[in-house]
Amino acid sequence: MAELFAHETTLAYTDDGAGPPVILVHGSASSRGQWHALALRLVSGYRVLAPDLHGYGGTPLPPSLATLSMDDEVALIDALIDLAGDDVHLVGHSYGGALCLRAASLRPDRVRTLSLIEPTAFHLLRLLGERAAWEEIERLATRHIVLAAAGELTACAELFLGYWAGPELWRQSPPELRERFVETMPKIAQEWRMVFDVADPYDHLAASGLPVLLVRGAETTHPARCVVELLRDRFPAHAFVEVEGAGHLAPLTHPEPVNAAIEDFLERHR
Repeated sequence: MAELFAHETTLAYTDDGAGPPVILVHGSASSRGQWHALALRLVSGYRVLAPDLHGYGGTPLPPSLATLSMDDEVALIDALIDLAGDDVHLVGHSYGGALCLRAASLRPDRVRTLSLIEPTAFHLLRLLGERAAWEEIERLATRHIVLAAAGELTACAELFLGYWAGPELWRQSPPELRERFVETMPKIAQEWRMVFDVADPYDHLAASGLPVLLVRGAETTHPARCVVELLRDRFPAHAFVEVEGAGHLAPLTHPEPVNAAIEDFLERHR
C-alpha cells in the first residue's frame, strides 16, 4: 500500500504495473481490495491505481463528516490523475462510478475512457423525469439517513444491504464483517446526500465523444437499471454489457464476466 497526502488527508492507494494508467474506484462500504482480481488481469499491460475513498480501507474519515462534499471525494481521484502523469482510464462501481462521472466531467481532457458499473448517479432520475425510480431510491435514502442519525446503525445496515443484495447476504455474513459494515453507515448516509446534491446532466461530457462502457446486472434494482438506460441515451459512444444473473454487486458476485468486459474495453481503446 502506498500513501499520498491529498486534499488534507492521507490517501491510501495501490500503484502496480506499467503502461497506460487505469484508476479503479470502489463503491460504498468497500475498499480498493474489491479490485484485486481485476488488477491482477491488468498489471501486465497497464499501470493500475486504486484509491481507498474517505473512511474506507486505509484512508481516514475527515474531521467533519457533515461537511464532506462529492468534490472532496473527487479530489482523491484527481490526486491520482495528477500522479499518473498521462491521460487515464477511469473505472468505477456504484458510488465509485458516480465519482468517476464527476471526475470526468471536471477534467475531460485527462480522461481517455470511462467504465461504469451501475453508477449511483441518481440525480439523473430527478432531472430527467424518471419519477417512479426516483421516488423508490429517495425513500431508501431518506430511511437510511433517519436511521443513521438516530444511531440505529445495525438496522441501517440491514436496510442498505438488504436492498442492494437481499437479506440473505446480511444473515450469512460473519459477525466481524457485519461489524465493519455497520461502522460505515454514517459515511454512506452522507454519500446519499452528496449523490442527490449533484445537478450536472453530463451533456457536455457526452458531447465530447468520450468512450464509455456501461455494465449492468440483469437482476439489479429499478433505479440502478434506469440510471444505466439514461446514460446509454446520453453517451452515443458507449458500449453496453448486461451480466446475466447478477444484481448491483456484480463486480463481487460475478467478477469474471465484469472483469473480462472491462479488460476488453480497455484493450479496444489503448
